[in-house]
Amino acid sequence: MQFQRKVAVAMACLLIGGCALVAGRHPIRGYSDKNHPSSDTAIVACAEQADYICGITGVDDTSTWTRYDGGKTPWVRVLPGNRVVKLTLSNSHIINRPWVKIDGVQAGHVYRVDVAFNGTALTAMYTDLGKMDSYTIHIKRLPLSPKPVTAHF
Repeated sequence: MQFQRKVAVAMACLLIGGCALVAGRHPIRGYSDKNHPSSDTAIVACAEQADYICGITGVDDTSTWTRYDGGKTPWVRVLPGNRVVKLTLSNSHIINRPWVKIDGVQAGHVYRVDVAFNGTALTAMYTDLGKMDSYTIHIKRLPLSPKPVTAHF
């Protein structure tokens, strides 16, 4: 019985570790057209903030939640136009699920979502970082150092 328990714990650790290595490597599509060229998309990414956790759970009517990151999708690709980005925000005390409306999304642009605390709830606002050729985020891999991952347009 003791051996089976140790094997079960080891398998659980391997599974969790494997999901951590797979999650966030590429921006998830926030649209259904699999053949749409990435050069005609924009990236919406959560800012890398130490005090807050930000996850993108949906764009318009498309879910971006995956089992590999537990709902903390750090970045997504979106089509140009007006977009509604659904978020999950948390810190050590609060969880909030707001949405951000981005008007006039432009292809090749990166939109960074910043999280703040207004005294009662976590809030989100976005910043247009402008047109870019690529964008890099750092995926946390505790206890290892964060891994830089780059998406190109």
